[in-house]
Amino acid sequence: MHPSQPRALDDLLWLLPLGFGLVAVQHSGRLLPDSGVIIVWSVMTLLIGSGAFMRVRVRRRAWLEAYVAEGSPLRRWLRGGALLLLAHLLLAGGLAAVLFVSVLRLHAPVEVVLLLVSLLLLVGLRALATRTFRRHVSAHYLPESAWRFTLTLTFIVLCAALVSLAMWRPGPDFTQATLEQAAWHLAVREEAASPLLLQVLSIAAAFEGVSWWLAQHALPRLEWPLLQWLGWLLVVAKSALFVWAWLHCCVGTMLLPTLWKRPHATF
Repeated sequence: MHPSQPRALDDLLWLLPLGFGLVAVQHSGRLLPDSGVIIVWSVMTLLIGSGAFMRVRVRRRAWLEAYVAEGSPLRRWLRGGALLLLAHLLLAGGLAAVLFVSVLRLHAPVEVVLLLVSLLLLVGLRALATRTFRRHVSAHYLPESAWRFTLTLTFIVLCAALVSLAMWRPGPDFTQATLEQAAWHLAVREEAASPLLLQVLSIAAAFEGVSWWLAQHALPRLEWPLLQWLGWLLVVAKSALFVWAWLHCCVGTMLLPTLWKRPHATF
């Protein structure tokens, strides 16, 4: 087996705990105290941030080898260190919050099933992309090329599935309600043992109420059907952010074994 070729079975074994964690959080996450919420959020942040950091290091290494002379001090300064890691962890913190709240607010079991199926899709596409690209891409950049192909295709498939479910799922009728009433109606229905989590869930629910209100008041008045569809896509755009956060959490999980490899190992 080529040293850079990911072993699909190993990837799947690393993703199994993530799948179980997804089901556990979706089922019992609202029962967690503040400390439990912070722990789950921190784990998600570390997974998302570390995965993104390792991938950007690969891209920088390829760029430095192509454009910066060997032995130049610029290689050491530009390869990415603590500041780059901190920046990715800060961004990962926001994505982790989106992921945590979105998982808790999944509306149907089929959505959980789709997320679990996406794990199999990630593993299969990554193995296929690595095997296909090996003849055309340099060994140093092969893993990143495979990741880009895998994430792009999985994102499109999963996002399209979730958006379709959201668009055809019956929602609350806010045609006779004010914007404030729509936001308040969904926000007060949220429940959580953690006061911190309850506040975040209420904000997310209020945003959903505003989205439904806009869809039922402003968007139907548009004259062209195409604009109405674009309006609905804007309303459910949060699904895309959720999918992006979920996939990057998967990437961080699949790249965990590389943390114990040599510093020059490819990801």
